[in-house]
Amino acid sequence: MGLGKTLQLLTLLVWAFEQKSSLPPALIVAPVSLLENWEEEAAKFLSPGVLSVLTAHGDSLAALRVPRNSIDAQLRAEGLVKFLKSGWRGTANVVLTTYETLRDLEFSFAAEKWSIMICDEAQRIKNPNAMVTRAAKKQNAIFRIACTGTPVENTLADLWCLFDYVQPGLLGALNDFGRRYRRPIEAETEQERARVRELRDRIARQILRRTKADVANDLKSKRDEPSRVPLSERQRSLYSEAITLFKRRDHSDAVSPFKNHLGLLHYLRLICTDPRRIGLNVFRPEPLDDYQIRAPKLAWLLATLQKIRTNGEKAIIFCEFREIQRMLRHYIEEVFGFAPDIINGDISPSARHIASRQKRIKAFQAKPGFAVIILSPLAVGFGVNIQEANHVIHYTRTWNPAKEDQATDRAHRIGQKREVHVYCPTVYADDFTTFDVKLDQLLAAKRALAGDMLNGSGDVRPGDFTLEDVAPGADDGAFFAPVTLDDALRMEWDYFECLIAAIWQKRGYKTVYRTPQHDDGVDVVAISGSVGVLLQCKSCGADEAFLGWDAVKEVVAGEAAYRMRHPGVAFQKLCITNQFFNNTATTHADLNNVELLRQTHLSELLKEFPVTMLDVEKLLYAEWNQSH
Repeated sequence: MGLGKTLQLLTLLVWAFEQKSSLPPALIVAPVSLLENWEEEAAKFLSPGVLSVLTAHGDSLAALRVPRNSIDAQLRAEGLVKFLKSGWRGTANVVLTTYETLRDLEFSFAAEKWSIMICDEAQRIKNPNAMVTRAAKKQNAIFRIACTGTPVENTLADLWCLFDYVQPGLLGALNDFGRRYRRPIEAETEQERARVRELRDRIARQILRRTKADVANDLKSKRDEPSRVPLSERQRSLYSEAITLFKRRDHSDAVSPFKNHLGLLHYLRLICTDPRRIGLNVFRPEPLDDYQIRAPKLAWLLATLQKIRTNGEKAIIFCEFREIQRMLRHYIEEVFGFAPDIINGDISPSARHIASRQKRIKAFQAKPGFAVIILSPLAVGFGVNIQEANHVIHYTRTWNPAKEDQATDRAHRIGQKREVHVYCPTVYADDFTTFDVKLDQLLAAKRALAGDMLNGSGDVRPGDFTLEDVAPGADDGAFFAPVTLDDALRMEWDYFECLIAAIWQKRGYKTVYRTPQHDDGVDVVAISGSVGVLLQCKSCGADEAFLGWDAVKEVVAGEAAYRMRHPGVAFQKLCITNQFFNNTATTHADLNNVELLRQTHLSELLKEFPVTMLDVEKLLYAEWNQSH
């Protein structure tokens, strides 16, 4: 990654058209996030007019499409309604498009004759059964190139699929290929090792591979910075509680929020970064000093950023969880006086929004001195140049070392003028192996194997962990802690509804149940004899502190349905929130005989009728078990 594949390919295209100007046009297929990168690289390195590029994507295609009503009726009946007009390419000798556009308009693209077809980030076509893979292989191209920094991500089937695109038939049928070849790490007998050598020989002439070791003299070095963070008491308590809950899941009277091993591992992963009870995932600012004690990884981050600021340098923080991204931005702004930009998957595929993302990255690059940007490794982990940053912090780790290295190489690439420092803060304990430590060990082991292209790195899988690997001693104490208003402010919607149901159980209602989602405007029904309550529950973040009258409309609309289901019950209508209602909501509630319970009322209820998270989880996971 970061060694100039795009420039090499542009040079090839220029050379090809110089050799023979009558060549058919070339086709470049890339992820949507890389379209502007291709355009910018061409503008940067090539003289104007050397290549005539048409970007066939999004809004730019609207005028080129065949109107639906002019498509043959039989084709429309078969669902074939996406075509481009004859001559849509115009005079362009290079067409730049996305994998999704190629898939949707495969017939129009396949009707063209292409001289050179390039699939950038070609791991996108590693699944032989995917429609996008089939569309790529249907194109009528003289010469094909698969361009990728990770040709084998999980198994050698990835490699087979790339070669089935480049030269169909070279590696035979997929089933035969899978039986004959094993990755070097899997080859145990001499016969298997000989077959690996045979595979290398078969593909050698069609591979151009360059690693950073090949250009070490031209590229600034990369330094892995030791970053160990001690486990806090809060994290230890949550860890012990999670392990105990998981172990209890097979007991008939037990409640467990973890449906399987993967669910537990995902939660342990979050505890190491953002320690809070499961279900309390909505970010709400806390006093910095208090939060740093519970979440020492944040304390480590802020101290590390202070050192980076002292040197007037820039940092990239990779994190895939949106609520944690928001948390990082809040505390960085509190400490350093600016809110770092966040770029994640919340981006429309339109060219306008992609350009906006590039504009934001350029602004970060151009800002003098210290700066921080927060990126999702899934959305901005490849195809982006950010050489002005020389500190890369993996605040949360991916499951695949190749993807993590791709993210690091947004900074560690040609054009970097300084040594790049890479940090992977790892939360550890003295008496057991935390999830963070175990994941770090597994990623290091897989990364060591990935130096051989045929191994790939592969994802770390749940089966790579055992419970004993990541389990401290059990502690049931946190099960019975009462839910606080602060907890209610952090609850996801389904936990909040179960909290309200649990409160009404504590109030003595004999029948209390949570309704199915989107069921007639009522979230919780509570009945005791001939008296009942219909509750509409609104759990909102601080940015939605004053709610309108939607809740009132919903509970009023749902009243008739529940009167029919429970004849003889006189229902009271309530709307309850962990925030507040505005004046409009109050007016309409009075007109419709609806009682509004605000944050202050909720606080009083929690004190008068204490509810534990175990009570909440009993309701939530009893429902889940019934539905499954």
